[in-house]
Amino acid sequence: MRPFTLIFCLISTTLAQLQTDDSLNKTCAKMNGIWRQRSDPQSITGDTCRMNFKVSTRDKADATEFCELFAPWRLLDAEIVKESDGRQTTQCFVEATLACKRGWVQMFGHCFMRPNSEIVATYDEAKEMCDKNGGYIAFMHHRYIPGVWKRYFRGVGQIWVNATETWDQYIQSTGTVDGSALALAFTGKHFDFSVPPNSLIRINPKIKLEVLCEYKPPVTAAEINYLGRRYSEIYYPSVSVNNGILVRSASSYTRSSTNLDVCKKVLKPFLFDANSPFVPDQGNIDKLSEVKMQNKFLLTRSGAEMKRPSTGGNQCTSIIPEFKVRVDNSKVADFPVKTIEDDDKPTCDNMLSSAIVQFPGQKTKVKVMSDSRSLPIWCKLGKSVKFTYDPPEGYNVFVRSNGEVVAHKLYLEEVTYEIAKKKCAEDKAVLTGMDSSKEAEDLANLAAEKNLLNVQLWLGGRRSSKCLKINKYSEDRNDECARRRVIQWEDGIAHSQEFEDSWWKNGKTINNPDYANRNQECLTFVYGTPGWADPDSPGFLDDIGCDGELGFFCSKMVEVKIVEE
Repeated sequence: MRPFTLIFCLISTTLAQLQTDDSLNKTCAKMNGIWRQRSDPQSITGDTCRMNFKVSTRDKADATEFCELFAPWRLLDAEIVKESDGRQTTQCFVEATLACKRGWVQMFGHCFMRPNSEIVATYDEAKEMCDKNGGYIAFMHHRYIPGVWKRYFRGVGQIWVNATETWDQYIQSTGTVDGSALALAFTGKHFDFSVPPNSLIRINPKIKLEVLCEYKPPVTAAEINYLGRRYSEIYYPSVSVNNGILVRSASSYTRSSTNLDVCKKVLKPFLFDANSPFVPDQGNIDKLSEVKMQNKFLLTRSGAEMKRPSTGGNQCTSIIPEFKVRVDNSKVADFPVKTIEDDDKPTCDNMLSSAIVQFPGQKTKVKVMSDSRSLPIWCKLGKSVKFTYDPPEGYNVFVRSNGEVVAHKLYLEEVTYEIAKKKCAEDKAVLTGMDSSKEAEDLANLAAEKNLLNVQLWLGGRRSSKCLKINKYSEDRNDECARRRVIQWEDGIAHSQEFEDSWWKNGKTINNPDYANRNQECLTFVYGTPGWADPDSPGFLDDIGCDGELGFFCSKMVEVKIVEE
C-alpha cells in the first residue's frame, strides 16, 4: 500500500541536523574571536562568535552597518572598542542560527559555495553543478550581497546569478553578447565582453562564467527565536516556548476568521509557512505568565471553543466544560484544552469561547468568556516536520492530538468481549480505544460504510477494579470513580484517562454508565439510537455485560517515521 505523508508543525524533533555552522567556526578561529557552540541542534541559541575588526567606525549605527556587511550572520550586537594602545576597533557579536553543510558559507540566512574554483560553465551547466551539490544558482537577496560575495570568494571574476524583476533597472548592456541569462561581473573584463566593474548583465547563456551555488538550510529553533526577536522590535514582544515562538496579533481582523486564518496573515513577514493553531496548554500558559505586563492587563483570544449541546432546556448551565482548539481535518484530532479551571463553568450565555487573561503580578489564566472572537490572538511559529507511515492493510488511520497515528478496523462477527480481544490479538491488534470525540466520529464512519444502524460494538474499555463495589459512579468529579474515570482503557490503546460527559449515550430515564445490577463492566460504542437510548442524547458510549455478543473494533498503533529533507 502506498505510504502516507503528513506535515506536523510546531513540535520538537530529532531530525538529523548539523550540530554547528562550520563557516562561522572557521571565521571565528581566523579572527581569534570568542566562539561558543550551540548546545544541541534543537537549542534556541545558535553558534555565536565575538570577533574584532581593526577598523574604526564613527558611532553605533556605523558599527552596526559595518558588522552586517563584514560578518554576515545574524547580528546580535556591534560595539566600538578602545584598545590598550588607544586605537579603536569594531567588535561584531554574531550568531549562526542556521547550520550550513561543511564547505558552505552562511550569509544572511542562506548558504553559499563555489563547487569548483577552477571551472567555468554555461548557465545550464552551472544549474546542473549546483543541483548535484544540493543547491541552485546564487540569488541576489539584497543590494549589499554582491559586495559580501566579493570579499568572501576572492578572485571571482564573473558569476551566474538569479534575481527578482526589481533588479532589471540596474542591468547593463554588453553590446556584444546580450541574452537571457543573468550574471554579475565583479571584474568587467571578459574574453566575450567588457563592462564596468560590479555590473549586473543579461547575456547569452552559452557564455562560460564561474559558478556560485546557494541553498536554504532547514529552519532551526534558533532561527525561529531570532525571527521572534526581530518581530518584537517592530510589533509586540514575542514569547519563546519549547518548540517555537508565540507572536501576538493586533486584533482578530473579522469575527468569522479562524485563529489559523488570522495567523497566516500575522506571520507573513517571517516568509515561511510553518504555523499551526496556538493551543493554550499548561506549558504555553506558564510561558505567558513570564511576560511583564507593565501595569496593565491583557485579554487575548485563546482559540479554545465549546460546542453548544444539541439538547434543549437548561442543560448548558450544569455541563462540564469541554473546550478544544479545532483542527479542520476529519482525520486529525482537535486539541483538548485542560487549563480552564473546574470552577469556571460555562452558562448558556458564555459557553462558546474562552480568553487568556493576563494581570500584572498574577499567573496567566484561561477563562470562559461570552465572546472572545474579536480579541487579539497568539500565533505560534515553529518548524514544519514531515512524517510518513504505512497504513496496515484493511485499517483506517487517524491522527491523535499528541501526534500518534492509530489504525482502526471494524469486524462484524458477533462475539463476547473476551473473544473479541482474542480475535484482535490474532491480527496483532487490540480492542479499540479513543482519545477524542473526533476519533469516535471516525469509528462512526466505519460503521456507516458497513450500512449498520442502531447497534453497539465492543471497545477496549472496562470498569476500574476500584469501582466494582459502587453503584453507577461517584458524583464527586475528583473521585477516582467519577463519571469521567470509572471506565479505563485496556492494553494502552488510548491515553485519555478521563472521559468527557458528552461521550456517554444516556438512556431515556438514566444517565450512563449505569452499571446495572453491578454486572455491566465492559464498554461499547453506540452507533445510531438503539431502543433503550434517549434520542436527544448525542453520546456514543455505553456500559453493558461482557458476555453479550457484538461486533467489535480492533486497533493498531502505526509506526511514524520522520522524513529527512
